Amino acid sequence: MEIVKKGDVKFLVSEKLKGVKHGFSLRTGGVSGGDFDSLNVGLRRGDNPFSAIRNIEICMDALDMEKKNLTLTYQLHTANVRFLTQEDVGKGLIREWGAGVDAVVTDMPRVPIMTYCADCVPTLLYDGVRKMIGAVHGGWRGTKENIVSNVVKLMCEKGCEKENIVALIGPAIGMCCYEVSGDVGEAFEAEYPDCVKKMPMGKYMVDLKKITRCQLQAAGLSEYNIENSLICTACENDKFFSHRAQKGRSGLLGGFIQLD
Repeated sequence: MEIVKKGDVKFLVSEKLKGVKHGFSLRTGGVSGGDFDSLNVGLRRGDNPFSAIRNIEICMDALDMEKKNLTLTYQLHTANVRFLTQEDVGKGLIREWGAGVDAVVTDMPRVPIMTYCADCVPTLLYDGVRKMIGAVHGGWRGTKENIVSNVVKLMCEKGCEKENIVALIGPAIGMCCYEVSGDVGEAFEAEYPDCVKKMPMGKYMVDLKKITRCQLQAAGLSEYNIENSLICTACENDKFFSHRAQKGRSGLLGGFIQLD
C-alpha cells in the first residue's frame, strides 16, 4: 500500500485494487477542529455533523465518486452483512438502516460504499470479474464472529468466485497497542494462538489484522490476493485517528470503494 495525495487530502491505496476507485482516508485535509482535526468522517463522534458531512464530501470529490449515492455501514459491532438493493442506496448517511449493518456488498455501479474506523479493522473487497465490492467494519466482536467470512460467503452466493476476490485490510490498531481483558483474549487464543500474546495481570495483546487475514484465507481467498496494512493507528496517531491513543475522543477514518 502507499499514501497518495488527491487534491488536498491523502489516502492509503493499493495496486491490488487498481481496477476500482478506493482509498482509506488519513486525518488531514478536512474542516473539523479539536480532537477531530481535521478529516473526521464520523457522524456520531461528537463532532459538528455539518463538518463531518463536509469531510465526507471532500473525500468523495477527491476520489471522484458519486456522492449522492454514498451508502454507509451502520456499525453496532455485529457480524451482519447486507447486499445492497436500490432501496438501500443512501442509507447510513441520509437515511437510517434501522439495524446493525457492519458490512455492505454491492454490484451496482456508481454507488460508493463506506466503512469507518478508529482502531477497528476496515476491509475493502473487490471482484474484478463479477464486478462486486464490499466494505467491512471489524471490531473484536465482529471479528470473533468472522464477519469477513460472512462477506466472502455472500459475495460467492451472488456469483463471485473466491479466486477472483481481492481484499485490502486497512489501517487499524496493531498487536503492539491492542491490550484486552482476559475474556476477550481467551476468546481468540484457542483458535488463533499466533495472533495472541498473554501478558501479566491476566491481560492479552491481540492482532486483529492478522486474525482478519487468517479468516480471509480460511474463507478461500489466496494469500496473494490479500494485502494487510502494516500501519498501527495508535502508533501513527499523527496520521490516523485512534480511539485508544486519543482516549475515546477521536474522529474516524473512512474506507471508500466504488464500481464505475
